[in-house]
Amino acid sequence: MTLPESHTVSENMVAAICAQIDDGDVLLEGIGTFLPTSAYMLAQATHAPRSIRLCPVGNCFVPDSHSLSLAAYEFEALDRALYRFTYWDVNGSYLPSFITGRRGGWKEFLRPAQVDASGRTNNVVIGPYESPKVRLPGAAGLPDGIPVEAALYMYVPRHDRNCFVHKVDFVSGPGNEDGARPHIMITDLAVMRFRPGGVLEVETLMPGVTRQQVQDQTGFDLKFSEQPVPFQPLTPRQLQILRTRVDPLALRDLEIFTGDDRLTRIEQLARREPARQVLKDSLAELAARA
Repeated sequence: MTLPESHTVSENMVAAICAQIDDGDVLLEGIGTFLPTSAYMLAQATHAPRSIRLCPVGNCFVPDSHSLSLAAYEFEALDRALYRFTYWDVNGSYLPSFITGRRGGWKEFLRPAQVDASGRTNNVVIGPYESPKVRLPGAAGLPDGIPVEAALYMYVPRHDRNCFVHKVDFVSGPGNEDGARPHIMITDLAVMRFRPGGVLEVETLMPGVTRQQVQDQTGFDLKFSEQPVPFQPLTPRQLQILRTRVDPLALRDLEIFTGDDRLTRIEQLARREPARQVLKDSLAELAARA
């Protein structure tokens, strides 16, 4: 894959995710999902200043952007919180009342371990359920949220045949076979849309990527749009904000790396983390109060 010198794979994915965000959206974060979170905060700092993030750390609404951090993200989010909720407020009251009405403006980018042409997802096991090769984190809110959300958004940092499969090993999230709602998938190779009847259509190719590359890395036949949408990279201003204000440590890259490469990257980032001293000071303060 050939990339412009000034843009990385993760930055192109941030651009694609950021383009899906409208001003005033409520943006739901996951745990350790640095790619969409950096896109959310970039949108807040640029074209969507009225958007707010619902952070899983402390179940709080955060109305503005700040710097991503390994050591002190909790402190940054909670200190800026517009409002804090209990676990029950979010999962038993607010979320159900919001999404069951299929109101626009609520967006969450889900990351499946497996997905098929109909958009069915698997985050439970790889292999037979009774004797899996890999046991995954679990379905979490996928079975509850997917059927009622107004639009579905997914992302996959490494587009390959291990993820895009003919049949998922376990259905942890239903698909969108009738095509009644927008259902968008963003990967390091393309921006795609699930169509009725179990069809995944490629709308946009990432820079330097060919149709054949995308098809070769997919375990089922793809459809390619007759009117492809040109990819829009981050502007110089967006790139500057992302790299210097939102994610100066490039935590977004952690979702691209795997195995030992990811571990090495985490160790390097931990040594560079400017918030380590902030964390130490905060823990010392808490200990002094105890």
